[in-house]
Amino acid sequence: MTATYQEADMIASSVLDDPAKRYPAYDFSRPAQLGRDSTRHLEAAFEAFARLWSSQLTAKVRVRTHITLESVALTSHEEYAQTLPSTTAMIAGSFADRDEPCVIQFGLDSALLWVVQMMGGKSTTLPESRTFTPIEHALVRHLMDETLEHLSSSLGTLLPGDCVFAGVHYNPQYMQVISAAAPVVVARYAMRLGEIDTVATVMLPVSAIVDRLTETSGDTGAAHSAEQTLEQLRATPLDITLRLAPLTIGAGEILELAPGDLLRLPHSETTPFELMAGSAPIARATAGARGSRLTCQITSIHEETTR
Repeated sequence: MTATYQEADMIASSVLDDPAKRYPAYDFSRPAQLGRDSTRHLEAAFEAFARLWSSQLTAKVRVRTHITLESVALTSHEEYAQTLPSTTAMIAGSFADRDEPCVIQFGLDSALLWVVQMMGGKSTTLPESRTFTPIEHALVRHLMDETLEHLSSSLGTLLPGDCVFAGVHYNPQYMQVISAAAPVVVARYAMRLGEIDTVATVMLPVSAIVDRLTETSGDTGAAHSAEQTLEQLRATPLDITLRLAPLTIGAGEILELAPGDLLRLPHSETTPFELMAGSAPIARATAGARGSRLTCQITSIHEETTR
C-alpha cells in the first residue's frame, strides 16, 4: 500500500518552483559536464590551436588549409574511440612525469595527401587509406612535432607541461593509453584542404588538465553551494510505502495459491505499519482515510532519520 502526503506535496510545489527543470538529473555513469567558464576557456584555446595548425599546414603542405572548431565536449575515452573510424591516424603526445597522453587524430588519407604535397606531388583527391611506410612515418612525425608545439603553446597553462611526440597508432580500439571509462575532453574540427573536406579531433585526458582548468574557472565555487545542494536533495522524489510485518511461507504454498485464498498476516491491528523510503524504514504510521483517498498518520520517527 502506497501512502502519499498531500500536504507535503503542496508545500514542496509552492516552495520549489519545479526544481527538476532547473536542476536536471545527474547521470552517474557519465562524466560531469563542463562549466560555462571552463568551456569558454577551452574553446578559446582550441580555436587558437586551429589557427596555428591551419597556418602550419598551409606553409608545409602547400595547400590552402582552413581548420574550424566545431565543438568541445566532455565524454569517456570509450565513447570517443567509438566515434572514430576503425583505421585512422592517432598521434599520441606525452607529458613529462605523466602517463596520460593527448591525442591528435585525423584520417590516414589526409596524412597521405600531406606527404604527397610535401614531396612535390599534386593531388585533387584523397589517396586510399593505409598505414605509413617508414619514410611517410618520418615525414608525418616531423610535421606533428611542430603541431604538438602549437598545441602546447595554445593551451598554455592548462597543460601539465610541453607535449612531445610519443608514437603513431592506427586502431582506436587497440590504443590502450587510458582506461575506457576515464573522462576526456574532445575538440572536433572541420578541416578543408584546398577543395577537400575532412575532419580531425584532439583528445585531452581530464586528469591532466582538471586542476589547472579549475583554477581558471570563475564559476566552479558558485556552481556547487551548500544551499543549492540542500535544495536539490529536498526536491529529490522518493517513493514511500507502508509495510506490514512480513509473512514467510513455503514455495509450494505459493504455487498452490488461487483467487479467494486467505493469508493470515502476523501483523496485529494495534501495531503501526513501517513507513519505508525505498528499502529504509523512516517512521511508524497508522493507516487512515480522508474522503476517498487513503492516508497515513505518523506516530513516531526513527532516530536515524532525524540525525
